[in-house]
Amino acid sequence: MTMTHDLKQKLEDRWDSFTASEQKIATYLMRNIRDLPFETAASLGKRVGVSPMTVGRFLRNLGYDGVNELKEELRDGTWHQLYKEPEKSKGTDDVAAHLQSEIRALTDVHALVGTNEWKSAVKLLMTADKVSIASFQHAAFLGQGLAKTLEHLRPNVSFNPGTDSAYVDMLLDSTRNSCVVLIDMRRYFKQFRVLAEEVAARGIPLLLITDTDCYWARDLTPHVLMIQASWVWHSYSAYTTLFSLLAASIVQQTGDGVMDRIGDINQLREKLVGYVGSSQGKAREHAAVEKGGRVRSPGSKRGKST
Repeated sequence: MTMTHDLKQKLEDRWDSFTASEQKIATYLMRNIRDLPFETAASLGKRVGVSPMTVGRFLRNLGYDGVNELKEELRDGTWHQLYKEPEKSKGTDDVAAHLQSEIRALTDVHALVGTNEWKSAVKLLMTADKVSIASFQHAAFLGQGLAKTLEHLRPNVSFNPGTDSAYVDMLLDSTRNSCVVLIDMRRYFKQFRVLAEEVAARGIPLLLITDTDCYWARDLTPHVLMIQASWVWHSYSAYTTLFSLLAASIVQQTGDGVMDRIGDINQLREKLVGYVGSSQGKAREHAAVEKGGRVRSPGSKRGKST
Protein backbone atom coordinates (compact mmCIF):
# COMPACT_ATOMS: atom_id res chain seq x y z
CA MET A 1 0.00 0.00 0.00
CA THR A 2 1.38 3.41 -0.95
CA MET A 3 1.83 6.28 1.44
CA THR A 4 -0.98 8.18 -0.24
CA HIS A 5 -3.38 5.33 0.31
CA ASP A 6 -2.19 5.13 3.93
CA LEU A 7 -3.03 8.81 4.37
CA LYS A 8 -6.40 8.49 2.64
CA GLN A 9 -7.33 5.45 4.73
CA LYS A 10 -6.24 7.23 7.91
CA LEU A 11 -8.42 10.22 7.10
CA GLU A 12 -11.42 8.08 6.19
CA ASP A 13 -11.10 5.92 9.31
CA ARG A 14 -11.01 8.95 11.63
CA TRP A 15 -13.50 11.10 9.71
CA ASP A 16 -16.30 10.90 12.29
CA SER A 17 -13.99 12.11 15.04
CA PHE A 18 -12.95 15.25 13.15
CA THR A 19 -14.40 18.66 13.91
CA ALA A 20 -15.96 20.69 11.10
CA SER A 21 -12.67 22.53 10.54
CA GLU A 22 -10.71 19.28 10.55
CA GLN A 23 -13.09 17.78 8.00
CA LYS A 24 -12.39 20.73 5.71
CA ILE A 25 -8.66 20.08 5.99
CA ALA A 26 -9.12 16.33 5.47
CA THR A 27 -11.26 16.89 2.38
CA TYR A 28 -8.68 19.22 0.90
CA LEU A 29 -5.85 16.79 1.61
CA MET A 30 -7.68 13.87 0.00
CA ARG A 31 -8.61 15.84 -3.10
CA ASN A 32 -5.43 17.84 -3.63
CA ILE A 33 -2.57 15.46 -2.91
CA ARG A 34 -0.82 16.49 -6.12
CA ASP A 35 -0.47 20.08 -4.92
CA LEU A 36 0.84 19.31 -1.41
CA PRO A 37 4.56 19.58 -2.30
CA PHE A 38 3.94 23.28 -2.94
CA GLU A 39 1.95 23.97 0.24
CA THR A 40 2.76 25.28 3.71
CA ALA A 41 0.62 25.33 6.84
CA ALA A 42 -0.19 28.95 6.08
CA SER A 43 -1.18 28.32 2.46
CA LEU A 44 -3.25 25.27 3.44
CA GLY A 45 -5.03 27.28 6.10
CA LYS A 46 -5.78 30.05 3.62
CA ARG A 47 -7.16 27.63 1.03
CA VAL A 48 -9.35 25.82 3.53
CA GLY A 49 -10.36 28.85 5.56
CA VAL A 50 -8.77 27.94 8.90
CA SER A 51 -5.72 29.19 10.79
CA PRO A 52 -2.22 27.74 10.27
CA MET A 53 -2.34 26.67 13.94
CA THR A 54 -5.45 24.58 13.22
CA VAL A 55 -3.65 22.92 10.31
CA GLY A 56 -0.61 22.18 12.47
CA ARG A 57 -2.69 20.78 15.31
CA PHE A 58 -4.63 18.58 12.90
CA LEU A 59 -1.46 17.13 11.40
CA ARG A 60 0.03 16.48 14.82
CA ASN A 61 -3.12 14.57 15.76
CA LEU A 62 -2.51 12.43 12.68
CA GLY A 63 1.03 11.72 13.86
CA TYR A 64 3.02 14.24 11.80
CA ASP A 65 5.28 16.95 13.15
CA GLY A 66 3.92 19.26 10.47
CA VAL A 67 3.41 19.78 6.75
CA ASN A 68 7.06 19.08 5.94
CA GLU A 69 6.96 15.60 7.46
CA LEU A 70 3.75 14.83 5.59
CA LYS A 71 5.31 16.01 2.33
CA GLU A 72 8.40 13.91 3.01
CA GLU A 73 6.25 10.82 3.52
CA LEU A 74 4.34 11.48 0.32
CA ARG A 75 7.56 12.09 -1.57
CA ASP A 76 8.73 8.62 -0.57
CA GLY A 77 5.52 7.13 -1.94
CA THR A 78 3.74 7.56 -5.24
CA TRP A 79 1.72 10.60 -4.19
CA HIS A 80 0.70 11.53 -7.72
CA GLN A 81 -1.35 8.36 -8.18
CA LEU A 82 -4.10 9.42 -5.76
CA TYR A 83 -4.92 12.34 -8.02
CA LYS A 84 -5.83 10.03 -10.86
CA GLU A 85 -9.37 8.76 -10.49
CA PRO A 86 -9.86 6.17 -11.72
CA GLU A 87 -6.41 4.60 -11.86
CA LYS A 88 -5.90 2.77 -15.14
CA SER A 89 -4.91 -0.87 -15.10
CA LYS A 90 -2.48 -2.32 -17.61
CA GLY A 91 -4.04 -2.88 -21.00
CA THR A 92 -6.77 -0.29 -20.48
CA ASP A 93 -6.60 2.45 -23.08
CA ASP A 94 -7.54 6.09 -22.61
CA VAL A 95 -10.88 5.75 -24.39
CA ALA A 96 -12.01 2.89 -22.14
CA ALA A 97 -10.90 4.75 -19.01
CA HIS A 98 -12.72 7.86 -20.21
CA LEU A 99 -15.88 5.84 -20.79
CA GLN A 100 -15.77 4.30 -17.32
CA SER A 101 -15.28 7.74 -15.77
CA GLU A 102 -18.25 9.08 -17.74
CA ILE A 103 -20.47 6.16 -16.72
CA ARG A 104 -19.65 6.67 -13.05
CA ALA A 105 -20.38 10.40 -13.26
CA LEU A 106 -23.69 9.89 -15.08
CA THR A 107 -24.73 7.23 -12.58
CA ASP A 108 -23.98 9.58 -9.69
CA VAL A 109 -25.99 12.38 -11.33
CA HIS A 110 -29.05 10.18 -11.72
CA ALA A 111 -28.66 9.14 -8.08
CA LEU A 112 -29.13 12.79 -7.07
CA VAL A 113 -32.71 12.84 -8.33
CA GLY A 114 -35.16 12.53 -5.46
CA THR A 115 -32.67 13.44 -2.73
CA ASN A 116 -33.50 16.27 -0.35
CA GLU A 117 -30.88 18.48 -1.99
CA TRP A 118 -32.40 17.79 -5.40
CA LYS A 119 -35.93 18.60 -4.23
CA SER A 120 -34.66 21.78 -2.60
CA ALA A 121 -32.89 22.89 -5.79
CA VAL A 122 -35.92 22.19 -7.98
CA LYS A 123 -38.22 24.09 -5.63
CA LEU A 124 -35.84 27.06 -5.58
CA LEU A 125 -35.64 27.17 -9.38
CA MET A 126 -39.43 26.96 -9.65
CA THR A 127 -40.42 29.53 -7.04
CA ALA A 128 -37.74 32.26 -7.28
CA ASP A 129 -39.00 35.53 -8.79
CA LYS A 130 -35.77 35.73 -10.82
CA VAL A 131 -33.02 33.25 -11.69
CA SER A 132 -29.57 34.60 -12.56
CA ILE A 133 -26.90 32.19 -13.80
CA ALA A 134 -23.13 32.51 -14.16
CA SER A 135 -20.40 30.03 -15.05
CA PHE A 136 -16.69 30.32 -15.51
CA GLN A 137 -13.59 29.61 -17.63
CA HIS A 138 -13.83 26.56 -19.93
CA ALA A 139 -17.26 25.70 -18.46
CA ALA A 140 -18.75 29.12 -19.26
CA PHE A 141 -21.02 27.68 -21.95
CA LEU A 142 -22.70 25.41 -19.37
CA GLY A 143 -24.40 28.37 -17.73
CA GLN A 144 -25.70 29.55 -21.08
CA GLY A 145 -27.12 26.11 -21.74
CA LEU A 146 -28.89 25.95 -18.37
CA ALA A 147 -30.31 29.44 -18.86
CA LYS A 148 -31.67 28.53 -22.30
CA THR A 149 -33.25 25.39 -20.85
CA LEU A 150 -34.86 27.17 -17.91
CA GLU A 151 -36.24 30.07 -19.95
CA HIS A 152 -38.50 27.55 -21.69
CA LEU A 153 -39.89 26.49 -18.33
CA ARG A 154 -40.26 29.77 -16.39
CA PRO A 155 -39.96 33.55 -16.82
CA ASN A 156 -37.19 35.90 -15.65
CA VAL A 157 -34.15 33.72 -16.32
CA SER A 158 -30.87 35.32 -17.40
CA PHE A 159 -27.27 34.32 -18.02
CA ASN A 160 -24.66 36.79 -16.80
CA PRO A 161 -21.42 36.55 -18.83
CA GLY A 162 -19.56 38.73 -16.33
CA THR A 163 -18.40 41.17 -18.98
CA ASP A 164 -18.20 43.99 -16.46
CA SER A 165 -16.55 41.66 -13.90
CA ALA A 166 -18.84 43.07 -11.21
CA TYR A 167 -22.05 41.11 -11.92
CA VAL A 168 -24.01 44.25 -11.12
CA ASP A 169 -27.47 43.10 -12.24
CA MET A 170 -27.06 39.75 -10.50
CA LEU A 171 -26.01 41.26 -7.17
CA LEU A 172 -27.98 44.49 -7.07
CA ASP A 173 -31.22 43.40 -8.74
CA SER A 174 -31.65 40.05 -6.98
CA THR A 175 -33.57 39.85 -3.70
CA ARG A 176 -34.16 37.28 -0.98
CA ASN A 177 -36.92 35.94 -3.23
CA SER A 178 -34.57 35.47 -6.16
CA CYS A 179 -32.01 32.80 -6.97
CA VAL A 180 -28.42 32.89 -8.19
CA VAL A 181 -26.95 29.78 -9.80
CA LEU A 182 -23.15 29.48 -10.08
CA ILE A 183 -21.43 26.68 -12.02
CA ASP A 184 -17.76 25.71 -11.99
CA MET A 185 -15.49 22.70 -11.73
CA ARG A 186 -11.86 21.85 -10.92
CA ARG A 187 -9.68 23.85 -11.07
CA TYR A 188 -11.96 26.55 -9.78
CA PHE A 189 -11.86 30.09 -11.05
CA LYS A 190 -11.09 32.47 -8.18
CA GLN A 191 -14.12 34.57 -9.12
CA PHE A 192 -16.38 31.56 -8.55
CA ARG A 193 -15.79 31.53 -4.80
CA VAL A 194 -15.56 35.31 -4.44
CA LEU A 195 -18.91 35.78 -6.16
CA ALA A 196 -20.50 32.92 -4.21
CA GLU A 197 -19.42 34.51 -0.93
CA GLU A 198 -20.81 37.88 -2.03
CA VAL A 199 -24.17 36.37 -2.99
CA ALA A 200 -24.39 34.54 0.34
CA ALA A 201 -23.40 37.68 2.28
CA ARG A 202 -26.25 39.57 0.62
CA GLY A 203 -28.77 36.93 1.69
CA ILE A 204 -29.64 35.96 -1.89
CA PRO A 205 -30.59 32.26 -2.22
CA LEU A 206 -27.66 30.50 -3.88
CA LEU A 207 -27.50 27.25 -5.83
CA LEU A 208 -24.00 25.90 -6.51
CA ILE A 209 -23.53 23.29 -9.22
CA THR A 210 -20.01 21.95 -8.94
CA ASP A 211 -17.96 18.81 -8.36
CA THR A 212 -17.16 16.87 -5.21
CA ASP A 213 -13.76 18.54 -4.86
CA CYS A 214 -15.44 21.83 -3.91
CA TYR A 215 -15.09 21.36 -0.15
CA TRP A 216 -16.34 24.87 0.75
CA ALA A 217 -19.64 24.83 -1.15
CA ARG A 218 -21.89 23.71 1.69
CA ASP A 219 -20.39 26.30 4.01
CA LEU A 220 -22.12 28.99 1.93
CA THR A 221 -25.48 27.45 1.01
CA PRO A 222 -27.64 24.39 1.66
CA HIS A 223 -28.47 24.32 -2.07
CA VAL A 224 -25.60 22.34 -3.60
CA LEU A 225 -25.67 19.80 -6.44
CA MET A 226 -22.33 18.01 -6.61
CA ILE A 227 -21.08 15.91 -9.49
CA GLN A 228 -18.35 13.33 -8.95
CA ALA A 229 -15.01 14.95 -9.78
CA SER A 230 -13.54 13.38 -12.91
CA TRP A 231 -9.93 12.91 -13.93
CA VAL A 232 -11.13 14.01 -17.39
CA TRP A 233 -11.11 17.76 -16.77
CA HIS A 234 -12.84 18.68 -20.04
CA SER A 235 -15.81 16.31 -19.64
CA TYR A 236 -19.20 18.03 -19.51
CA SER A 237 -21.67 15.19 -20.11
CA ALA A 238 -22.58 14.82 -16.43
CA TYR A 239 -23.42 18.53 -16.19
CA THR A 240 -25.62 18.57 -19.28
CA THR A 241 -27.38 15.44 -18.03
CA LEU A 242 -27.98 17.13 -14.68
CA PHE A 243 -29.57 20.10 -16.50
CA SER A 244 -31.86 17.76 -18.45
CA LEU A 245 -32.93 16.01 -15.26
CA LEU A 246 -33.60 19.34 -13.56
CA ALA A 247 -35.79 20.37 -16.48
CA ALA A 248 -37.66 17.06 -16.33
CA SER A 249 -38.28 17.48 -12.60
CA ILE A 250 -39.60 21.01 -13.09
CA VAL A 251 -41.94 19.88 -15.89
CA GLN A 252 -43.16 17.04 -13.70
CA GLN A 253 -43.87 19.44 -10.83
CA THR A 254 -45.58 22.20 -12.84
CA GLY A 255 -47.31 20.17 -15.53
CA ASP A 256 -49.70 22.03 -17.86
CA GLY A 257 -48.39 25.48 -16.97
CA VAL A 258 -44.97 24.65 -18.41
CA MET A 259 -46.42 22.97 -21.49
CA ASP A 260 -48.54 26.04 -22.22
CA ARG A 261 -45.43 28.23 -21.95
CA ILE A 262 -43.49 25.95 -24.30
CA GLY A 263 -46.42 26.06 -26.72
CA ASP A 264 -46.44 29.86 -26.63
CA ILE A 265 -42.68 29.98 -27.23
CA ASN A 266 -42.96 27.63 -30.20
CA GLN A 267 -45.85 29.65 -31.60
CA LEU A 268 -43.83 32.87 -31.43
CA ARG A 269 -40.85 31.23 -33.06
CA GLU A 270 -42.99 29.77 -35.81
CA LYS A 271 -44.58 33.16 -36.44
CA LEU A 272 -41.43 35.31 -36.24
CA VAL A 273 -38.71 32.95 -37.42
CA GLY A 274 -40.18 29.69 -38.63
CA TYR A 275 -39.06 26.10 -38.49
CA VAL A 276 -37.73 23.78 -41.15
CA GLY A 277 -39.83 20.64 -40.77
CA SER A 278 -38.70 17.15 -41.72
CA SER A 279 -39.92 15.57 -44.95
CA GLN A 280 -41.66 12.88 -42.90
CA GLY A 281 -43.51 15.50 -40.88
CA LYS A 282 -44.66 17.28 -44.03
CA ALA A 283 -45.78 13.99 -45.54
CA ARG A 284 -47.89 13.20 -42.46
CA GLU A 285 -49.49 16.64 -42.55
CA HIS A 286 -50.21 16.29 -46.26
CA ALA A 287 -51.79 12.85 -45.71
CA ALA A 288 -53.97 14.21 -42.91
CA VAL A 289 -55.24 17.04 -45.10
CA GLU A 290 -55.97 14.61 -47.95
CA LYS A 291 -58.18 12.64 -45.56
CA GLY A 292 -59.98 15.76 -44.46
CA GLY A 293 -58.23 15.83 -41.12
CA ARG A 294 -57.34 18.93 -39.15
CA VAL A 295 -53.65 19.38 -38.45
CA ARG A 296 -52.35 21.26 -35.43
CA SER A 297 -49.60 23.72 -36.31
CA PRO A 298 -46.23 23.21 -34.56
CA GLY A 299 -46.71 26.34 -32.48
CA SER A 300 -50.32 25.94 -31.44
CA LYS A 301 -51.28 24.96 -27.92
CA ARG A 302 -52.62 21.56 -27.07
CA GLY A 303 -56.29 21.24 -27.78
CA LYS A 304 -56.20 23.80 -30.63
CA SER A 305 -56.00 22.98 -34.32
CA THR A 306 -55.53 24.79 -37.59
